[in-house]
Amino acid sequence: MITETIRSVLEHEGPAAWVTQGPEGPHLVATWNSYIQILDDHTLAFPAGGYRKTEQNLANGSGAQMIIGAKAPAGIGFLLTGRAALEVDTPVHAQLRSRFPWCRAAVVFRVTQVEKVLG
Repeated sequence: MITETIRSVLEHEGPAAWVTQGPEGPHLVATWNSYIQILDDHTLAFPAGGYRKTEQNLANGSGAQMIIGAKAPAGIGFLLTGRAALEVDTPVHAQLRSRFPWCRAAVVFRVTQVEKVLG
């Protein structure tokens, strides 16, 4: 699911926007490609500093979608779809906090579908 091409995209800095659905409609937030860690072939993790509304949407059953891309080397982008949860006091959270002291929780995103949208 998380292919070598997706891994190479995440090696280049750029925004990674992701969206959840709440009672008021879609809620869009973002992180940076360089903040995203690949845990396995289906799972990404990144720090949450805020994301309070996102956390509420996820707790209420929302799925998640994320757009990642890189301008170099050849302009490529992907839409990732799946389920996410915020974890506190887990090994993943501790690992992210060591790199990002402001990390209040770890976002763990399990990717179930990948669509190439650019390139």
